[in-house]
Amino acid sequence: MTLLAALQALSGGPGRLRFIVQPLVAILLGIRDGRLDAAAGRAPYVFAVLFARDRRKEAVLSGLRTVIKPLTLAVLIDMLIQYFIFRHVRLWEALLVGTGLVALPYVAARGITNRVTRRRPAPPRRHPPAPGAPS
Repeated sequence: MTLLAALQALSGGPGRLRFIVQPLVAILLGIRDGRLDAAAGRAPYVFAVLFARDRRKEAVLSGLRTVIKPLTLAVLIDMLIQYFIFRHVRLWEALLVGTGLVALPYVAARGITNRVTRRRPAPPRRHPPAPGAPS
């Protein structure tokens, strides 16, 4: 069975909700981390991983710390669903599908959120009146 045929069988089976939930969780985590990156003045995630040698290790470890649990869960769920549908498990397909459902949406959301947040002008800060100043 080819990967495309397996994906078609998996998307119509008992686990089709995960094709919505897992990328959604990854996108929300990416948005959170992208906003934190922007607030700290860090470069967008993919740029930091690919081009910023001084930050590469830190960026990769940060992404792995965030994504490891959802990615592991995605791979395990895919393996279970493969077993229920096909009565066998193909590890490489499970890793590929898990990565596609979690890691790719996370990386995209983190980078895009960082760029959008950094380009948006900061809201004007309201300073409270000094004590004793007229209102």
